[in-house]
Amino acid sequence: MQEIVREAQAGRAQAFEMLVEHFGPQIYRLAAAIVGPDDARDVAQETFIAAWRELPRLREPALFEPWLRRILVNRSRNVLRGRQRRPTTSLSQPGPADQLAGPGDFRDAADARQALDGAFAGLSADQRPVIALHYGAELSIREAAEAMGIGIGTAKSRLSAALRRLRIAVEGHR
Repeated sequence: MQEIVREAQAGRAQAFEMLVEHFGPQIYRLAAAIVGPDDARDVAQETFIAAWRELPRLREPALFEPWLRRILVNRSRNVLRGRQRRPTTSLSQPGPADQLAGPGDFRDAADARQALDGAFAGLSADQRPVIALHYGAELSIREAAEAMGIGIGTAKSRLSAALRRLRIAVEGHR
């Protein structure tokens, strides 16, 4: 893979296309975990555009994958911060079907999932990436910290705060 990175650094577009094909699904999944499926495609595309532009500056071809994840995390943060500046309204309101549901049916699981999704959406732009990197991409705390460009202690504290918020949201739903 390092040779392909070197070729792409030399400006060979076909080599970069190979990198996109190889890392594309992983980058998309990670973007979807951080920003959600609606913005994931755009964030993944912006990540690869930025990578193409900055690739000649990458000093260690062996570190391409963590470098690419860091770009993704930064692009994701930008999207999340942009959302925080724009007010949003919920389109979901209880309807007649909600009144028909009895206790203990499948709607309880759907409601719990909705509560968790809402709690995840409420995490800060600094907390969401650490959850997605650690649990979604199955990176160690050290690897997640490197991808985010922060210290291990900071990553641990953000993860702890995020988990605490999620736990409170889920327990409050019960």
